[in-house]
Amino acid sequence: MIGALLIATVLHSGGVSLRTLAVWGLAIGLASAGVLLFERYVARVGITVENCRRLAYVRIGLGAGIALLYGLSGFLLPGAVPAADTFLFIIVSTLVTVGALGYAMVPAYYLTLNAVSLLPLTGHFLQQYLASRDSYYLLLLMVSIIWQAVVLTKAHRASLTAIDAIVLNERLKDEVEEHRRTREAMRHMALHDELTGLGNRRYFEETATRTLKIAARDQTRFGLLVVDLNDFKPVNDQHGHAGGDSLLRAVAARLLGAVRAADFCARMGGDEFAIVVASVHDDDDVVEVAEKLLSVLAEPFMLDNIVVQTSASIGWAVYPDDGSDATELMAVADQRMYREKRSSKEDQSNLLSA
Repeated sequence: MIGALLIATVLHSGGVSLRTLAVWGLAIGLASAGVLLFERYVARVGITVENCRRLAYVRIGLGAGIALLYGLSGFLLPGAVPAADTFLFIIVSTLVTVGALGYAMVPAYYLTLNAVSLLPLTGHFLQQYLASRDSYYLLLLMVSIIWQAVVLTKAHRASLTAIDAIVLNERLKDEVEEHRRTREAMRHMALHDELTGLGNRRYFEETATRTLKIAARDQTRFGLLVVDLNDFKPVNDQHGHAGGDSLLRAVAARLLGAVRAADFCARMGGDEFAIVVASVHDDDDVVEVAEKLLSVLAEPFMLDNIVVQTSASIGWAVYPDDGSDATELMAVADQRMYREKRSSKEDQSNLLSA
């Protein structure tokens, strides 16, 4: 709009009637309003891979409409007006330069601006020279041609540099993201059990140590549970390792479904699991969780149309009542788990004897 006001001032000083300027200005105003409405539309719908090319073409078309009105402005002058034509060249060439600087990564934009604005104005200079044989118009014609050759060549080089920089930046972003995903995948592999997806022994130890520090700082309690499946070996013997693996995955899923989101489950190896029970008030809270897990694991498992019945022995410990570090807590939980396992076997033997 600033360019339109400057051109209108030049045209008026060159003898163009107010009525003609009003029509020309109205066309500029409508085209500018179209640009503003289009920018709002783009802000509303957003730019995506699917619509970016179409939106770019529309934006180039709207800009070209305004630039064309700039380029045709010289033909509105009633005759040879060297001063007015000089100012028109300065204004229009500035327009193309701003387009080349502002849209260096879109060569189609500033090349279109040049084609619809400076080329018509250059044609106007040629027309005036042929009509008047005024050497000044020949000078304007030569300056316009040389200016376009120099500026567009420089703009093209700047475009290549800008586009290469964008491509390189995107490639670096992709490589950084790929590196991040690889690092996350490696960390996941290092801290998770491949079969069940639960945390592994290392992850459990890290979590237990971290929970211990928080509990010591905040003067709170937490519990540790050790879960060991009873008679897991017969499952492997009867249904093969595939059946045993299926059972372990099913057990892991039930454990995750039975504990709270704040608790942490891990497979320590074989058929042994461990759980960090966060934020407990006393022993009864941990025992309640253990009883819930025993009930859940006592239900039959359906594995590929095969029903497997199993049970578990669970030991527990509470910080700080049963120990001041993870090793002491695990030792207490293991003792209680083995005591329960022996008790379960004795009960089974008594039943068989009876």
